[in-house]
Amino acid sequence: MVSGVRRTVLVDTNVWLDNYLPGRPHGEESRRFLDTAVRLGVELTYPASIAKDVFYVVGNEYKRLVRGDEGRVAEADAVAIRRIAWGVVDNMSELATPIGMDASDLWLASKWRGVDDDLEDNLVRAAAKRAKVDLVVTWDKGMLAKALVPTVTPPVAIAQLEGEGY
Repeated sequence: MVSGVRRTVLVDTNVWLDNYLPGRPHGEESRRFLDTAVRLGVELTYPASIAKDVFYVVGNEYKRLVRGDEGRVAEADAVAIRRIAWGVVDNMSELATPIGMDASDLWLASKWRGVDDDLEDNLVRAAAKRAKVDLVVTWDKGMLAKALVPTVTPPVAIAQLEGEGY
């Protein structure tokens, strides 16, 4: 920790998905970032609204992986996949604190349309502002290019966190 101050980092959807889903291009780097942040005692956060996205994408990706030649998923597999998706969301909540959202976040996101007209990205920015995070970690090129708070990729975050003497 720098001067005894604990850093707060918001983790974007794509980093979580890379962590949990096999074969994603940035999987190893995202897992290494999360492992490093946990090891260093960084306070991790995420917008609560992304939990549904992670749940949905994880479920759909596993269904795609188990879909047979018939193009369907057996009921037993569907049940197991839902359990996996719930386990992922539970694990996110064990590693990080969800940041709530209310109408003011939607209002703020809409005001940032001039910066970026991507509602989801602006809601992430609003969550970062609400939680007063020190850093947003993402692979999203739009978020990186149009940062309203310090926003970096997982490898850069690792270098910064380790360089601060955690």
